[in-house]
Amino acid sequence: MSSAHEPDWPSLDALLRRDPGGRGVAAFIQGGQPLAMGHLESASRELAQRGRSVAIVTGFAIVTGFAIVGRDPPAAETDGPPGALHLARVLAALGVETALITDSVGLPLLEAGRRCGGLESTRLLEFPLARDPAVSDAWIEDFLTSPAGAGLTHLVSIERVGPSHTLESLAAQPRSGLPPIADFEREVPPEHRDRCHNMRGVVIDDCTAPIHRLFEAVAARRAEVKTIGVADGGNEIGMGALAWEMVRRAIARGPAGQIACRIPTDFLILAGVSNFGAYALAAAVAVLRGRAELLSAWTADAERRLIETLVRDAGAVDGITGMSQPTVDGLPLDEYLATLTAIGNAAAGA
Repeated sequence: MSSAHEPDWPSLDALLRRDPGGRGVAAFIQGGQPLAMGHLESASRELAQRGRSVAIVTGFAIVTGFAIVGRDPPAAETDGPPGALHLARVLAALGVETALITDSVGLPLLEAGRRCGGLESTRLLEFPLARDPAVSDAWIEDFLTSPAGAGLTHLVSIERVGPSHTLESLAAQPRSGLPPIADFEREVPPEHRDRCHNMRGVVIDDCTAPIHRLFEAVAARRAEVKTIGVADGGNEIGMGALAWEMVRRAIARGPAGQIACRIPTDFLILAGVSNFGAYALAAAVAVLRGRAELLSAWTADAERRLIETLVRDAGAVDGITGMSQPTVDGLPLDEYLATLTAIGNAAAGA
């Protein structure tokens, strides 16, 4: 075991703020600094510190699997599940009890990814796709009262869609002035409120399980559980931590006002590609816990094999192109892998 040291936080943050897909959110500057500045460090310290004290008996849920519509059947994308699997691998090595949560769309990717990464012992849970709130509530109750749920300390969302704002959620957000109700009513028709959208503004409720309800239940019932959102586009769980009007300005593509997610998290990690945020979180936690050697298994070749496996064996698609090809958010694989290598080096202080 190596000794704990500090990751190169400025370099990590700069890497995450790269915005190769032109989403706008990660690179957006407000008041002279990026949105959610410092949240990666804060989330990493929180996870490393609290995980150490309850590592063996606690549970950690990773929510992922963003549905891409326009395909029959719908498929999950290559951004999200790889980051979730890597975070699960690091946490398992640190002795943290870990569960992966997704829906029927994301399930094949996580099943294939577990086999590829030797994570068969990691718990994999399927959230029901049914839109009936009673079905969701029953699943959530069963989970939170199970041994894993009862000991839950952190809930993390990685590239997981959440519902758009309502007038009530807009008014409830903290801000220095009055909520921009007139702008909201003009830009977000009633039929697009409290709905899950893709980046093009298409409602995808029918092919996306309402896993955001688990975050709402935890916020209402389990204040001791800290939540982390990893996002890159504005329509993901966690973005509700920022005022709607700020997210609307930051989103560079699509109908920004109507896709901005209303679900907040305690920590919000913004990245040009959500996998980058998940890898940075995992790497920083490993280094802070004095286990930098865990990064040695994280190689470009291993990540290449994982992405290719998810596409070949589980039907994963690129979330930008919609193509079933081993790319992530439109990035050529070599460019994507180079950034992951740089994140690992920055976390290790190399």
